[in-house]
Amino acid sequence: MDKTPWFVITGLLLIVLTWRAIQLFLNKRKLTHPLDTYQPTYQQFISLLDANNAHLMWLTTQQGHILYANKALAELLNTPQEKVLGSASELPLSDAARTRLAVLLDSPIGEREEWLIQENGAPVCYLVKKHLLDDNTVACSAYLITSYKERENALIESELRMNEALKATSIGVWEWDVRNDKWFANPSYFSMLGYPPIEGLGNRQAEIEKVHPDDRPLVFDTIRALLEGKSQLNQYNYQARIRHANGEYRWIAVRCTVTEFDENDVPTRLLGIRIDIDALKKAQEQVEWLASHDSLTGLPNRSSLYKSFNTLIQCSELKKTGLALIFVDLDRFKNINDTMGHNIGDKLLMSVGERMTSLIKESGFVTRQGGDEFIILLPYVTEEQAKEKATEISQVLSHRYQIEQHQFVITPSIGISLFPRDGRDFDTLYKRADTAMYSAKKEGRNRLTFFTAEMQSHSERVLLLENALHDVIEKQELSLFFQPQMDLKTGQVIAAEVLLRWHSKELGTVSPAEFIPIAEDTGQILMIGEWVLRETINQLKNWQEQGITPVRLAVNLSPIQFQVQNLPEIIKHRLDEFQVPATLLEMELTERGAMADPQKAIEMMKAFQQIGVRTSIDDFGTGYSSLNYLQQFPIYKLKIDQSFIRDMTTDTNDYAIISAIISLAQQLGIKTIAEGVETQEQLTMLKELACDEMQGYYLSKPLPSTDFQNNFLAH
Repeated sequence: MDKTPWFVITGLLLIVLTWRAIQLFLNKRKLTHPLDTYQPTYQQFISLLDANNAHLMWLTTQQGHILYANKALAELLNTPQEKVLGSASELPLSDAARTRLAVLLDSPIGEREEWLIQENGAPVCYLVKKHLLDDNTVACSAYLITSYKERENALIESELRMNEALKATSIGVWEWDVRNDKWFANPSYFSMLGYPPIEGLGNRQAEIEKVHPDDRPLVFDTIRALLEGKSQLNQYNYQARIRHANGEYRWIAVRCTVTEFDENDVPTRLLGIRIDIDALKKAQEQVEWLASHDSLTGLPNRSSLYKSFNTLIQCSELKKTGLALIFVDLDRFKNINDTMGHNIGDKLLMSVGERMTSLIKESGFVTRQGGDEFIILLPYVTEEQAKEKATEISQVLSHRYQIEQHQFVITPSIGISLFPRDGRDFDTLYKRADTAMYSAKKEGRNRLTFFTAEMQSHSERVLLLENALHDVIEKQELSLFFQPQMDLKTGQVIAAEVLLRWHSKELGTVSPAEFIPIAEDTGQILMIGEWVLRETINQLKNWQEQGITPVRLAVNLSPIQFQVQNLPEIIKHRLDEFQVPATLLEMELTERGAMADPQKAIEMMKAFQQIGVRTSIDDFGTGYSSLNYLQQFPIYKLKIDQSFIRDMTTDTNDYAIISAIISLAQQLGIKTIAEGVETQEQLTMLKELACDEMQGYYLSKPLPSTDFQNNFLAH
């Protein structure tokens, strides 16, 4: 096998082709043009050769007269490149350099390895290649291969040591004289499987009988193919289970080669070895098992699920029956992991897997997706049967769990897709069961839901909006509307709530109720929220520059935005950038958002307070605020949710709640504002209850900035 590095061959071809190109170039025109006309082109060729310093390159006559030498060769000879021309005896070289050059020049046409002694006395090896050209010049190249030779020598030494070590190893070596049917083996051949060594001839038939019955056909066929000349390699190898002296079977690897043939090329003597690979085989089986199973629960994983699905779907098509793909997700499992730790969470997942496996048994296929998600395949079922089994799964999984000293009740949300109604391939059914499961989550969790076409439309709509939101700012599709807020004592508009609107060029007007939750789920609300803050403060600046007295603008904060640690710094930076007083800006946070992490909310509100920005609680009365936290929140206003305002004139409960909220706020020194006021009767009642402010369609719907300015702001 030619071990010449590719770059050596490339270099040689380069020098040959370049020199031939020079010759052809010059010969073609030498009758009509002097050589110096082509000197620039010639120099380009020489520069190309000089740039290749990976190995030595030179051109000589057959008598050894040097026509060209590249920089690498000049450096090896420790002399300027322009002086390495002519006869070797005429060159101004040291004795050591002359010796090195002589070795290179004396190397014959073809390929040969040459050892040279460097200036420092260290030996180096070059692979020298020479090629005779048509004009009797010789193209030469040499590549340093010292490291290759050192590794080659090390390999030879290693092989010698290996041969010596083999004598002391547990590798079994055997030889078979096929013609006379005489079989020999070394002691390790027997001792590796717990048998006493046999002196002299061994019993080959007895050894064959130790092979596992299921593996004997493979062993017999392999040996027969070699002896009958069906194996072109004159060797074989196989892996088989062989009986240990203790009665157990162990995996053994066997390799054999033919060492002698008769006059008809029939194998007459075989030499082989065998090695105990039982531990390796079991490790391999473990790796293969892990590749198709979940390491925590022992259930098959998605890879295994995919293979099983293809098998089951073929059977279902043949039998013309249905198949259900059931997607199970545990409700609020993250809370258990976060509060009790992953050790308890893992044990809970194992218990869930055991319950599903005992329930499904042989009637289906249970897998763990990862996290708290499980997939169940139920073949040969109708929709009603799938519903019955899913209901049973939900009930069983909802029973109390005892994990160490802890008790848990956890419920599943289940989504179901059916073959062939909802899809005919795994990916489609999986996605649709996943969509149905998320629908079950949104409907309140702890329920099962079948996939419907309406879900698909919703899912596609969500994906469409999600993609469109990525470019919403660049396309300038967002705008701000303003709904005035009136002081009920003075009747003056003293503030406005900033409301976001999206008019897509492709999708038309999209409701905030539709796109805000999507933006929050995808995290795009952070980008959009930053835009709203910037544009709101910029609007205040514009009014100031126009000589218009602005009113305070209230901006809604998403709970996702509220988690941004440096939000107060961002707001202060914008206020300073536009030179807008902080008193003109108000942050609105929903009651649920504040109560998600009350301590964090208190810290954030105090930070707003420090920069002069007020904070209010939106949708008050719909959450679960405790009086203790409400006292600690540094807020100045509560916004009474419009759901109470809507029926306050006819529903005594709503009226009582509004009255209690206003009274509570007064006791705490907090102002109140009612939203969604639409009638004079509602307005009159609110005044009687001493509500401070109001907003709603009775006063004005949300307006673009120009209309709001013209209607409610004084120059």
